[in-house]
Amino acid sequence: MSDAPAVGAFPQTPVAARRGPARPSDSTTSTTIKRTSPLPLAPQAGRQATNISPVIPLHILDAPTQRFYAFAFYLALTAWKLYDWTQVLEEDTESFLLFLKWIAIDCVFLFGLPELRIPWLELSQPFVMVAFAIHAMFDWILMFNIGFPWQSWVIGLLKVFYDREIAISEHNVKLSSILQNSSLIMGRQIINILPEGSAILNPELQPFCLGGDRKTANIPIFFNSTIPVEVELIRTDFETGQQESIKLSKSQLRDIERRAKRESQDGDTVQSIVQFDFPVKKTGAYRLGRVLDEYKLEVQRRNPLTFVVSCPKAWVGPALSAHRCVGDLSDLSMMVEGTPPLKIKYSRMINGKDHSFHFQSLQPEGFVSPLSGLRSNNWGYDEDDISWARAQKVPVGLNESMHSSGDWQYSIDEVQDGFGNIIKYDSLADDPDGKPKPKHLTQSFVVKKRPVIRLEGCDLRHPLKVAKGKSKNLPVSYGLSGGSREDSTYQIAWQFSPIDTLTESGDHGDVVTIGTYTAKNNRDRPTISAPGLYTLKSVSASQCEGEIQEPSSCLLLNPLEPRLSLRHEEIPDTCAGNSIGLRVDLDLIGTPPFIVRYDVISNGERRSERVSIPGLRYQLDLVPRIAGHHKYIFTHVGDSIYDGQKLSGPEYVLEQDVKPAAAALIQHSTGKMSSCLGDQVTVDILLLGDPPFTLEWELIHDGKRKQFKVPNIQENSYQIKTAPLTTGGEYTLGLTSVQDKRGCRNFLQEELKISVRRQSPRAAFGQVDGKRKILAVEGSSVKLPLRLTGEGPWKVYYANLHDGSPDKPKVQEKIIKSDNGFLEVRGRGAFAITDVWDSQCHGVVDPKASRFDVDWFPRPELSVALTHGVSKTETGFQLQDVCEGDVSGFEVALKGTPPFTVEYEVRHHPLQGSSSLSKKKIEGVVGKEAIQADTSKAGTYTYKFTALEDDLYSSNRGFQPIIVKQNVNRKPTASFVKPGQTFKYCKSEQDNEDGIPITLTGVPPFFLEVEIKHQSAAVPEIYRTPAIDSHSYELKIPRHHLRLGTQHIRIRDIRDGSGCHSTSGILSGPSVQVQLFEAPTIYPLETRTDYCVGERISYTLSGQAPFEVWYTFNGVELKAKSPNTNFRRIAESPGEFTITSVSDKASECRAPVSITKTIHPLPAVRISKGKSVRVDIHEGGEVDILFEFFGTPPFEFTYTRSTNARKGQKSQVLETRHDISHEHSKVIKASQEGTYEVVAIKDKYCSFSTQAVVGLEGGKKDKTKKLKVY
Repeated sequence: MSDAPAVGAFPQTPVAARRGPARPSDSTTSTTIKRTSPLPLAPQAGRQATNISPVIPLHILDAPTQRFYAFAFYLALTAWKLYDWTQVLEEDTESFLLFLKWIAIDCVFLFGLPELRIPWLELSQPFVMVAFAIHAMFDWILMFNIGFPWQSWVIGLLKVFYDREIAISEHNVKLSSILQNSSLIMGRQIINILPEGSAILNPELQPFCLGGDRKTANIPIFFNSTIPVEVELIRTDFETGQQESIKLSKSQLRDIERRAKRESQDGDTVQSIVQFDFPVKKTGAYRLGRVLDEYKLEVQRRNPLTFVVSCPKAWVGPALSAHRCVGDLSDLSMMVEGTPPLKIKYSRMINGKDHSFHFQSLQPEGFVSPLSGLRSNNWGYDEDDISWARAQKVPVGLNESMHSSGDWQYSIDEVQDGFGNIIKYDSLADDPDGKPKPKHLTQSFVVKKRPVIRLEGCDLRHPLKVAKGKSKNLPVSYGLSGGSREDSTYQIAWQFSPIDTLTESGDHGDVVTIGTYTAKNNRDRPTISAPGLYTLKSVSASQCEGEIQEPSSCLLLNPLEPRLSLRHEEIPDTCAGNSIGLRVDLDLIGTPPFIVRYDVISNGERRSERVSIPGLRYQLDLVPRIAGHHKYIFTHVGDSIYDGQKLSGPEYVLEQDVKPAAAALIQHSTGKMSSCLGDQVTVDILLLGDPPFTLEWELIHDGKRKQFKVPNIQENSYQIKTAPLTTGGEYTLGLTSVQDKRGCRNFLQEELKISVRRQSPRAAFGQVDGKRKILAVEGSSVKLPLRLTGEGPWKVYYANLHDGSPDKPKVQEKIIKSDNGFLEVRGRGAFAITDVWDSQCHGVVDPKASRFDVDWFPRPELSVALTHGVSKTETGFQLQDVCEGDVSGFEVALKGTPPFTVEYEVRHHPLQGSSSLSKKKIEGVVGKEAIQADTSKAGTYTYKFTALEDDLYSSNRGFQPIIVKQNVNRKPTASFVKPGQTFKYCKSEQDNEDGIPITLTGVPPFFLEVEIKHQSAAVPEIYRTPAIDSHSYELKIPRHHLRLGTQHIRIRDIRDGSGCHSTSGILSGPSVQVQLFEAPTIYPLETRTDYCVGERISYTLSGQAPFEVWYTFNGVELKAKSPNTNFRRIAESPGEFTITSVSDKASECRAPVSITKTIHPLPAVRISKGKSVRVDIHEGGEVDILFEFFGTPPFEFTYTRSTNARKGQKSQVLETRHDISHEHSKVIKASQEGTYEVVAIKDKYCSFSTQAVVGLEGGKKDKTKKLKVY
């Protein structure tokens, strides 16, 4: 037979089918289904028979029925579980006991079901474990009142089957049947807040400027979630202070609208930020004036000022000339224009080598600006006075010595104003187009070397000699400073005095003429011919005045023409009278050496002879070699100046017919000697022969002879002593004859050349920059130029008139080897030359040029400006105490030669720990520099200025450090000792109540501001404590500042005795919670006595549950039990409801009370004429909501504000509000987004509510928002 079950019947239990062959009775009533291909039977040999059967035999209760009962029992347990859940929801609480209860029930059911061995319900152990875990999780969600997504659907479904509560009559009534009256509350008001619109101009406060290539400035305007239809900007002029209104054009507004819609994610609303760059072409302070959106509502805006100033610019002032000489000052000025304080960076290029410099803090004298040096993130200014932002012109002078020759170029590279606008001027190398800088940004100079001139080969000791009527080049040696001899034109000037007008000392006399000459090149020389004294006075080349070096004076002489006179005598032999020749004495006038030419005619033969005569006298022995008549004819005489002069006359013809002695010698090695002007000359003479001698000698000078004869010389030596030689020039001392005892007079040819100085050595100071006064860096070596004449080396005696006694200053000696040497001194004072000697002669000092003043450049000085907040102390200066993070600073005044370099140390002594030291340096060119004080950390800051340098002094020798101190007070702090803890208090104050402990740091006394934020309050409340004199404090907040429930307490502000305070931004930290409870008692949840039908009358019972409540209703006394502290009944019908007594489990006593409630019919209310009205407004706008009441005034009503329903989202109650109206209508202004609906209405006697609990979203219950029921 087939084992297939009958059609329409439960399938056979597989276990039963496997445990034995089918009985005939099992298949007699069923229709069998034949298999077309029956399976073969499994082998019977390996099968083991089992005898496992259900606990309830199948013949008593078949398998399908057992499964039905098991499923029904599971459904009953689920319904019971849901009932307990609804009770948890009604009480709005949690139940751990119910959780344990259902955990146990589910455990027994799930683990016990497999033990019954019901066919098809024989669950495996793993499956049971997983099912129990799922049920346990579900029990936890339900009994602990944890919301889940489909919770509201489940509640709605349950209320379809069970919606009954206990009424006053102690019967269960269906609440929906009482409250299901839609005509009582009608209408709703929907307010949609458009996205928060805002507009802000230039939020990052970027600087803008106009000028030059910047014709317009694009100021960004940011529109947040709004489409403007009108935008107005207010421009304030810097010069006049007048305001100008500027409105965006329609095309600009349309552009903003297109951008907003393009950026928006939602086509209907604007949720994005749109930036619009508004071009401006005028300078001024801009701010947003009026901004209207598409609803003609003003958009919230921030109004910081945006400054559009003139772009900073700089230019180089015009120079008088582009040519400079070495040693000249640059005398250059730069003008900087812009909003101070300004900064400029310029470069100086010398012969291709670049040097960069910068000046900062440039501003007019006495100018005050909020941008000056002390700028911080919170810099402030008076918006009514913005004249400080107008452009100012600040001159910058550069006056430095141009020390080297070549091409100098000053170029402005960059300029920056106080707002940070930077204008860069690219150089030729940086510009990609290779364009040079404009001419007004550069100034080029050609610095030329100064010419140097001196006389070469001619001085007072070596005059120029030229024949009368002839000329000669003035021996000028021309060159440039530094030793170079570049070929160039130059101009010279000299003084000339004729020879007969010179003074006795050889200086220029009263007759002085000036001569000038322009040389074409450095080899060109002026030509002179007049005899006299020539002295160089000036030289210039390429507009540069030069320097005159020694020798600078030259004497030009026209010597006399050579003349010759002859004397002759026969040459006897040994004084015997026999003549052996002629001895001719040649006396000459002129400039040796001389050339004398003569012809000799001997015995008819003629020949020419010449003799070179080095001096003015010469003895020529004409001793013929042969006897006879000899004739000598002197034909010409010439000297070093004049060529041969022809001689004529019989006196120049000598004839003779051809037929030793005493001598004298001059004892001088060279035959030449020199002498000083006015000195006597002593000459030693050696006499040969037998004394006594008679010596004849002569002194020849300037063509004049003066003869001397000394008889009766008894010694073989004699000393000739001349008279003082007061006239300079060449002297010749010649021995003419000597005669000894024998009486033979012998002619002598001994001569001695004496060169007498024409001038005495002279000493004077030269000039530096046209004056004999110099300023030098202190301690440096100063070379004073000397101008010396004579023959070196020289001994110069000088004294510092400021050193020692004024009457007898200390005289020092210095050897100078060069006539243009230097006198090196290392001190300052008035240096005077007292005497001078050259290598031989004593000299004179020029009284007009004998003094040279040397003084030091003043050292730079630094001082602290005694402005507001700066005071002088014994050790330095003290700045006014400030708080940590405040802006502070001071100014230092600088004196000296800019630019300055100031080095200072900042030492921070913290309140705790070791000190720290930082070194800083500032550079400046103006007389004042602003120093920004460091206030980032608390403690004492010591600013020690350690070094000061200027353009001249690079060392700090002698600089006395200046100390500036400032105390930076730490900002006070306050914190809770137990942050995050919850403090619980009763509504009525208790004795010995603990406060909230707070720890404070700072300087007492302290003043605290505490923020109290209740969970139901929109605006926090501020509580200020009295003065606190200690660092620990227990905060006790008065009860009138607290509300029932939970509130968060946060420290908002603290101020200590030093005046410093910390705000909530600094004190942000954990808060504490304060919970305020009512004192335990029994009272109705509502104080009203009139209720409406369908309302719940609720009470709170304090004590220990369960409670018993006795009450009367319409004269009938009833008793009710409450298992918890809540006692609630539904008002099913009107009447008097009075609670007479109550008791709890703890005391089991009955406390008499008398709480009477009157139940009235329900009132009605319509909102917005009973319709659903939708209104769109902006943030900050308001909507009038009209409430119409039906009943007996006054009316109390409760309405809710819920989230506006959106597609795919469920509306959520945001807040519940209560209000009262004494009329039949009331208008309430609302500004918050949401759906406003009345959920409860109460007139003079009764009330009506559409819901008991609100705030469900996504299955999660909002426990903080309940609808109060009456």
